[in-house]
Amino acid sequence: MGISRRDCPLQASGYNVLVGGDAQSWGWELKTNQLWHGGQSLGLYPGKRRGFHSGAAEDLRPKSSTKAAETSLPIPERVLLVLDADAGTLGFVVDGSFLGVAFKDLPHGVELFPAVSSVRGGASIQLRYLNGATREYQITA
Repeated sequence: MGISRRDCPLQASGYNVLVGGDAQSWGWELKTNQLWHGGQSLGLYPGKRRGFHSGAAEDLRPKSSTKAAETSLPIPERVLLVLDADAGTLGFVVDGSFLGVAFKDLPHGVELFPAVSSVRGGASIQLRYLNGATREYQITA
């Protein structure tokens, strides 16, 4: 799950990473806890990540929590995607805890969309917009 630009592929044959599988999307693979962008794994999330290219952000949690963050995170029932388009960052909240910035330096001035992909039979996925600015601004006097 993550975000994508309009031109992100929506289908692929086999078990491929879709969200983060190209340069048009940024994703967190929940089964393996890997961050993906440009078809490359950027490392584990939450936890240490390889390099900081392609928008991966540094680990912002205190060093004492790094060891715990590297352990496997069970697939959560609910995930809150936190996109700050002004700052160009994307992170996630699980069980009420912000896991840190997953991606930074996201493109400005382009439409970004929530994206979810699943190959699991019987999976139920719901998206719900919570709050924030929209393209339609209303000013009242």
